[in-house]
Amino acid sequence: MSSAKSPVEIEDLPDEVLEFILSLIPPYKDLHDCMQVSKRWRRCVLNVAKTKLRNLHKAIAEFDIRWETLTPMDMAPTISKRYSHTAAIHENSMYVFGGCTCSMTTFNDLWRLDLSKRQWVRPLATGTYPSPKACSSLVCYKDLLVLFGGWAYPPSYPLYQSWHLFNELHVYDITANRWTCINTTNAPPPTAGHSVSVVGKWMILFGGIHKPSTAVHCEKSNDIWKLNLETWTWYTQEVENEPKPNGRLGQTQVVLDDKNLLIIGGSGGPTLNYCDAWILNMEGDVWKWKQVDMEGKVNKPNNIWTNPGCKIGDKIVVLNRIREDQTCPIVYYPKNSWVNRRNPQEDSKLARIDLASREPDRDENVNGRRGVLRNHKREAEDDDMYQPGSSNHQRGDILIRHCSAPVNSLAAFSVSNNKTSKSDRIREQRLARLAEIKENMKKHKKEEKNRNHYLGIYVLDLSKALSTKPYLTWLPPKNLGNGPEETILYTLLAGKSELVMFGGIRKDPTSLGFAVNINSQISNSLHFITAPNYVI
Repeated sequence: MSSAKSPVEIEDLPDEVLEFILSLIPPYKDLHDCMQVSKRWRRCVLNVAKTKLRNLHKAIAEFDIRWETLTPMDMAPTISKRYSHTAAIHENSMYVFGGCTCSMTTFNDLWRLDLSKRQWVRPLATGTYPSPKACSSLVCYKDLLVLFGGWAYPPSYPLYQSWHLFNELHVYDITANRWTCINTTNAPPPTAGHSVSVVGKWMILFGGIHKPSTAVHCEKSNDIWKLNLETWTWYTQEVENEPKPNGRLGQTQVVLDDKNLLIIGGSGGPTLNYCDAWILNMEGDVWKWKQVDMEGKVNKPNNIWTNPGCKIGDKIVVLNRIREDQTCPIVYYPKNSWVNRRNPQEDSKLARIDLASREPDRDENVNGRRGVLRNHKREAEDDDMYQPGSSNHQRGDILIRHCSAPVNSLAAFSVSNNKTSKSDRIREQRLARLAEIKENMKKHKKEEKNRNHYLGIYVLDLSKALSTKPYLTWLPPKNLGNGPEETILYTLLAGKSELVMFGGIRKDPTSLGFAVNINSQISNSLHFITAPNYVI
């Protein structure tokens, strides 16, 4: 008689299986609490944390990421839609402050996202609340959140009032759930759109748009300020005169080590976007700027300043529209496919012409830039139909305008001979081909209008940023899967083995305008970037 088998317990599982089970738990409070079970569990949890972080680095380097999206319908209560807000992560929570609304006003509310439960909580804080504003900065220091600067739309009265910049400094005590306004001396001028980093006990502030006390209008800044986070005292930092980055706002700022900061991109105005990179060396009393070369520029994103970068290990991740193949929406038919051959020798001569290497016509009237092409007695040749350097839509319009006369309108001038009859047939064939091209153009425009663009990741390699001859490299993207719909002016932060994206405007930045219903474009969705799930 065989004895009954004892039930298998979780402690009987191999470490590999236990670690796989623990890897399914969110990498925040719940996973941390598992460390209290036993020494074995503690060891397994630490292995899981290291493995998940290593997998995220690998997934980013190989562009093999997984998107997870949470919409407001999945969460209650939930934060309001907003953009140009600021955010920071402290332990197991992400804090979001302020931002712009769809009615062109600003918030001064503070929300906390529990990253373990994926739930929003609004702390009912006490103390002195900050002013409603956007484009401010929020950083975490110990158990404090430090908020500085920002801007707000003007009130409706008095009339003709310009928008307002702030240089307020507020501190939120996470443990006490209390806001405190810090009165400081020698503070920076009212500033917005700046970037900040915490290095030791210092908060380093660079750039932004500011309004000095002696200035009438706002200016782009390249000044550096530092705040002692123990004494709450501001200092202006002296920097060598040359070289130096131009004044800008909306740039990405990351810490390379305790002696070096990195600045990437930014905006110098409505039509001036920077894609350069600068290292700020903070050794000595006088700090130094050094511009860093970039390799792989063909792989860089088209828009950086409205899309914040996030440092993960020795990489910076930037989200931007996934590039599409620049295929021509109109098929250009060679002459031998839509015109009956009349002279084989002439066609062979035309076939030897390299249109790509020909000099474009510099005449102001060519390609319909001014007026229309005049009618000529001779029949139009290919060189009239297609001019190198013209756009696809110009090319199609020229074809249609030049050959749009009805065939019947030429009947009064026709002669009843075989040559004229053959010419009419050729013209009919051409018109049929051109009508088909016109339909393809209309179809392409309709598809382009209804097409949504999606975000993908672009990766900047920092591994050589502090070498003897420093340089950065944009990695060639691959395996790009569709992320959320294209969004700008959101926040992107590094959690525990994941990236957290929140809010923004779901809109192409080049097409924003007052005629757009911006309420439907503003988002309060959450998106998480993680590594794919691996199976044992």
